Amino acid sequence: MPTLTITYQTPEERRAYERAIAFVAEMHRIDADAPDGGVIDPCESVALSQGRDLLRDTLAAAIQTRAEGVEKRGFPRAGK
Repeated sequence: MPTLTITYQTPEERRAYERAIAFVAEMHRIDADAPDGGVIDPCESVALSQGRDLLRDTLAAAIQTRAEGVEKRGFPRAGK
């Protein structure tokens, strides 16, 4: 069986990769379990809920990381 090696910088980045891999695995599980001609609806449902959550959380983490980097360089965050 093929393997995948991922290099990451932070524990948060590792968790994001793990979530993305779990999302893809879930989509494949749904595909395998769905009856012929019935895969689109369950896959779409997962994509719209879990996929949206994954994208939102990944974006929020990227913004937070950027904000923390700006603070470390001495620039205050907006609103502070």
